[in-house]
Amino acid sequence: MIHLRKFQRKDVKRIEKFNGRVLLASEMGLGKTAVALSYLYNHPTLRPAVIVTPACLKWVWESQASEHYNLQTVILSGRKKPKSGGLFLQNPIMIINYDILSSWIPYLKSLNPRVIIGDEVQAIKSRKAQRSKAMKELCKGVEHVLMLSGTPLVNRHAELFHVLNILWPKEFPHFFPFAHSYCAPRMTPWGWDFRRSSNSHILHSKLKELGMIRRLKKDVLKDLPSKTRIIVPIDIQNRLEYEKAKHDFINWLSMKDPAKAKRASKAQELVKLGYLIRLSSELKMKSVFEWIDNFLESEDGKLGLFMCHRKIVEMVYERYKKISVMLTGATSERGRKEAVQNFQKNDKIRIFIGNIRAAGVGIDLWAANTMAFIETGLVPADVLQCEDRFHRIGQTKNVACYYLVAKDTVEEKLCRILQQKQKVITNTLDGKLRRKQSKLDVYSQLIRLIGKGD
Repeated sequence: MIHLRKFQRKDVKRIEKFNGRVLLASEMGLGKTAVALSYLYNHPTLRPAVIVTPACLKWVWESQASEHYNLQTVILSGRKKPKSGGLFLQNPIMIINYDILSSWIPYLKSLNPRVIIGDEVQAIKSRKAQRSKAMKELCKGVEHVLMLSGTPLVNRHAELFHVLNILWPKEFPHFFPFAHSYCAPRMTPWGWDFRRSSNSHILHSKLKELGMIRRLKKDVLKDLPSKTRIIVPIDIQNRLEYEKAKHDFINWLSMKDPAKAKRASKAQELVKLGYLIRLSSELKMKSVFEWIDNFLESEDGKLGLFMCHRKIVEMVYERYKKISVMLTGATSERGRKEAVQNFQKNDKIRIFIGNIRAAGVGIDLWAANTMAFIETGLVPADVLQCEDRFHRIGQTKNVACYYLVAKDTVEEKLCRILQQKQKVITNTLDGKLRRKQSKLDVYSQLIRLIGKGD
């Protein structure tokens, strides 16, 4: 069995205290998988057990369960189920991904599972999504449910409700009362708007009382090196093109694609925002490459790079493919594993190129202590996930996280708003109180700032 750190052993005991019904929300890199598997290991009679996880993490769970705990598991794939429960008899722990869960519900329910573990449960934040409904059905009537996520609150309080409703249905039976207590609702001409957050300190206290286990690296890993964030203003080429897109968007788009311009006129502000974000990224790439080249020339270490758009990923990989590995949503499970191993162990591979959403979970990249965001996306939790691929157990050096931000563009505004959003997440999960609550509607804030010419 894997050797647990003292705080991890305490977390296993706390799961026992809450009778195996918890929100395990410690920061990324603190071994939540090991804690959950230790609970399964300590309770061999609580079988069958079902682990539900993003597809990219199924093999991570299988590997840790077999190598460190000698637990028998089977990975469920596809949508074709066995005709009987024979699959369970030899493999009492089943690992399945959210994408196919709904097809397996009748079979899994027929086995009467004793424990359900949901990993990266921010994946089921939408109450209306099929995967979310399937997870709720799977957990119905099961006494022991462990929900895991270092970032269970991605943007706003409303996104927490579905997980809380599954874990503690008596405390959070219906969305509307929850929303009126914690989402600062407001009536609009189109109905209720629940995109804001309120009473973070009250919700934090309630969750701690019910069974939220939340640890911060700075509190439990005294020997873990520090993490520093550095904003790097980057010049863009062709400033004139950016300003034209900003101030005369439809005419600018008409010059590039008349058909898209016609469609964009129906939702001009939202479409404009997306184009400005992408344009900012494209116009700064010459300066970004200069920054990367300077790092490679002046430093001996490795570098992690993260971005959102496929075009940017391909541009970076094409330039550095001889010394880099790439991980995107199109990368196979075997490809993911090989990319990470090459980056971690091959001295000739100096750069890791990752899509923020695809490469932000389930991997260790502590072979590098420098990483940079070429793009940041719109979700602060995704950004934190990427940072903590480097700042985690195994890291021995201080970690530097660079944000390569296009100067005097919408990217600067995006960084400020993401910072505001992170304050609400901190209030709710970590209990740090501030008088002012931050609004979490990133799109409307950006559009408003653009309109003001800020």
